[in-house]
Amino acid sequence: MKRRLFTLAIIFLSFGYVHSQTKYVTTIHPFQEILKNIIGARGEVHCILPPGASPHTYELRPSDIQQVTDAKALFFGSENLDIWALKFKKTYHIELIKLVAEDSLIYFEEEPTDHHDQAGEDKKTHHHHALGIDPHFWTDPLTVKTMLPTLAKKLCALDPKGCEIFRQNSEKIFNQLDGLHSKIEKMLKPVLNSKVMISHPFFQYFFKRYGIELVGIIETSPGREPTPKEIKGLIDQIKHENVKAIFSHIQLPDRAAKIIAESTGIKVYQLDPIGGVPGRESYDELLLYNANIILEALR
Repeated sequence: MKRRLFTLAIIFLSFGYVHSQTKYVTTIHPFQEILKNIIGARGEVHCILPPGASPHTYELRPSDIQQVTDAKALFFGSENLDIWALKFKKTYHIELIKLVAEDSLIYFEEEPTDHHDQAGEDKKTHHHHALGIDPHFWTDPLTVKTMLPTLAKKLCALDPKGCEIFRQNSEKIFNQLDGLHSKIEKMLKPVLNSKVMISHPFFQYFFKRYGIELVGIIETSPGREPTPKEIKGLIDQIKHENVKAIFSHIQLPDRAAKIIAESTGIKVYQLDPIGGVPGRESYDELLLYNANIILEALR
């Protein structure tokens, strides 16, 4: 009898421990993977977006609202990525892009504009106007590294008793990201300086890090398809620049990319920046999956 009561007590305590864990919510799968590795057994991390959905076009479900209501904090990417996360007014929000080191950020820019000089002569001057920060920072492991110390501090403020665990885990991930970077860098060395085009601005951080030249973006924002004139310009650019491949976003339409590919004779390859499906569940798996596709396309 005593042994049975002892066993029941252990089960009860274990059950109570699991359900007393701090609950956090994030918007997309890569953020969930990063947070899970830092938080460890100190909490649960739930992801709102199901596999295959895009954070740019996602519509919230009633179950999502309940998840966020029960959470201590909601981690989202940026107002340029998953602004719908701000609909939860009473929830504590942490915008991850603000934790990234300033010198690691990439900015969207408008096309150059033409101006006249003071004497009235026509002169083409190239003034680029920033349209905001590219929020897809997680596609570069070294950019993710820059936010880890600040992210650990944020978690310490939410759960002071777990602070040492968060710091230790973030240091461990810090070193693991170095290893992942070295692996991808070595893998893509044979295609260094290759020229590519992308359907949407979703993989700029990755291409910049690994020395792949991005010569054009077909749709600068989701849902804004290029005009016939813009398509012609992109086709001419591909031919002139000797672009080797077009990469599209698996979660977004790629009709314009296919039209351009058919007109130029190059192929469209799908990349997955979100993951969350078998073979692309961990952060390492996700980046290596995409690196292999890029290598196959450009080699």
